[in-house]
Amino acid sequence: MSKTREKTHRLGEVTVPTGWTWANLKAELRAIWENNIKEWKIELAYPIAFIRQCLSPLIFLLPYLIYGLVLIGGRFSQHLQELVGTGDIVTFIFTGYLIMGFIGTAVWAMGFSIRKEQWYGTLESIYVTPTSRLSLVFGMALHSTGHQAIGTLLELVVIYTVFGLALNVTGILPALLIFALMMFALYGFGILISSLGLILKEGWIVAEGLHSILTILSPVAYPLLVLPTLARQASNIFPTAPALVGMRTFLIEGYQPEMIGNVFLHLLALSAAWILFGIFIFRLADVYVRKRGSLEKY
Repeated sequence: MSKTREKTHRLGEVTVPTGWTWANLKAELRAIWENNIKEWKIELAYPIAFIRQCLSPLIFLLPYLIYGLVLIGGRFSQHLQELVGTGDIVTFIFTGYLIMGFIGTAVWAMGFSIRKEQWYGTLESIYVTPTSRLSLVFGMALHSTGHQAIGTLLELVVIYTVFGLALNVTGILPALLIFALMMFALYGFGILISSLGLILKEGWIVAEGLHSILTILSPVAYPLLVLPTLARQASNIFPTAPALVGMRTFLIEGYQPEMIGNVFLHLLALSAAWILFGIFIFRLADVYVRKRGSLEKY
């Protein structure tokens, strides 16, 4: 190549900044935000489906409430009162089911963020950009969290209007802090699921299994005390059980925690562990599929 052609070629090159810099951080945050906006545009293009998804949390909650009310013959359960210090089945189940949709955010929405790009036919195009692959996952997490929050707010309004809720208003702020720590840990869990989707492609089987395990080990409609000892111990490694116990401690008057310890430190440790573990597995999966050349395989 002549010096003139070499010079022209170099003038056409695009320099991509590398390393941990403020410019790179802003670029990745922009990528996360644009992924979030893209998903909103796609969803709002189908308004009937969007409305259905917003109503889903309420529809899925009602069977839990109806079963509870029918089985105990009313709103208050003496047995539940003896176990956890409160017998209000409606408030107990509502505060538990509050997080179920956000579990889905981590397992399904984040887990299938990369798979959806493959459905759209844009995965290879994204992979050749200098943007981190994780920005795609976190963009979906941002969108799904906002989407789920809309459904949860609607759920709260309807349940409060129909049944009423005996919530301790002064405990809302610490409960929100616990919820935030739980979400960080669930995001790490979602990164892990998305990495499995890279390898397995149709990773819904794994996602469904892990979602079921999380649901069983989370005291949504029943206290942890009714689970076998081994299951109660296993629930400590997932963020949903300690988060639910902590939130109920602040939100429900007279509630007696089924787990002993500092819930904030517990969730902080789980958040760091799950995020680091999820990113580590994601990096390994990313390198693995690119080395095998299986990224484009459907």
